[in-house]
Amino acid sequence: MKFKWLLLSTVISLFLITEVSDTPRPPEGEIRRFFKVETFFRGSDQEVEVYRLFGREEGPTVLIFAGIHGDESGGHLAADRYIGLRLEKGNLIIVPRLNLYAILTGKRTGLSGRDMNRKFHSSDENRDPDDKVVSLAKSLMDEADVILNLHQGHGCYFPSWIDRNRNPVRWGQCKVIDISIFDLPDGRRLELERVAREVARKANATIEDKRYHFHVNNTDTLSQRSVHREQRQSLTFFALARKHKMAFGIEATKSCPLPQSISYLTMAVNAMLERTGIEAAAFPSASPVEIEKDLRRNEAFSGLRVRINGVEKLVSPKSEILLAPGDRFQVLSVEAEHTRGWYPSVSRSPFYNGMGKTFSVSRGDQLILHKYGKKVAVFPFSVKETNSPQIETSI
Repeated sequence: MKFKWLLLSTVISLFLITEVSDTPRPPEGEIRRFFKVETFFRGSDQEVEVYRLFGREEGPTVLIFAGIHGDESGGHLAADRYIGLRLEKGNLIIVPRLNLYAILTGKRTGLSGRDMNRKFHSSDENRDPDDKVVSLAKSLMDEADVILNLHQGHGCYFPSWIDRNRNPVRWGQCKVIDISIFDLPDGRRLELERVAREVARKANATIEDKRYHFHVNNTDTLSQRSVHREQRQSLTFFALARKHKMAFGIEATKSCPLPQSISYLTMAVNAMLERTGIEAAAFPSASPVEIEKDLRRNEAFSGLRVRINGVEKLVSPKSEILLAPGDRFQVLSVEAEHTRGWYPSVSRSPFYNGMGKTFSVSRGDQLILHKYGKKVAVFPFSVKETNSPQIETSI
């Protein structure tokens, strides 16, 4: 009996050893990179960061744009929450701050003074400062299967008139499509309305207050009778009509606290990613309480890493920055657990993104620290005597 048990144990052990030792290991050249970030127009007020996330398995690619309007902070704050995702299947391209100048100034318009979401009908010629950003957005569309553009709108869209805040001319809480079905030259059909309605139903299942349910807003952009013909110049219409991509605008309402608005966008994006076939270890939480905590944590920092006349030092929060006349001053980085989205600027300078730039400052100047366009700290400069502020060109 002991011999039989010993023989059985040996066989089991050999099986287990074989099971482990035969586990295939991918060749070194086949190990995938799961995260990549590129920075375009670095150091300028139009800096654009593009984050690429790759799943462990091949699948569809979803491109998320946000921040095209700087006065819709819910969009770029929601998009940023997807950057840390661990994808199991499919890919994400995330552009959380497409229009940085608008975000840092809190405006709808870009550096050109025009609405960037009304510039996608033109050619790629550099006729104004925003054109290069628009050209970048157009080129990224080639990599995607589905394109989302995140926004915030006033009130809540509803197909019929309910009241002044819920009616057909409001934009909040809707999935925006340009046409119900778009026929491609190769015979395929992009059924935007069917997909948008499925995603809206899925998101609405998690929204208890029916006043904030998502509805599908078909702007019927191609029709001569459309009341939204200006949408022919928009990012999503260009993606559909010129790039032949499934493209959707997702609008959350401004008529609620910001964490709640980010929550609605999160619900909608999660539902769209699941519908598209993106799989992740976990999607971002849609809890407004957790979102509010995240926002506070993301704004926490322990100091500024600066360089004064070539010498690096750490400036702690709520302290003055001591300088002598003619000193050369740079902000190198922000010491924080959450390192994305920090933008320092010096008051009375023409730059909003002052990271890495060299300044000479005068009495009365301040260093203003923004996180995602929100002012989170002010550092006064202590200078022995007044100098005229000069901005040097080194970056």
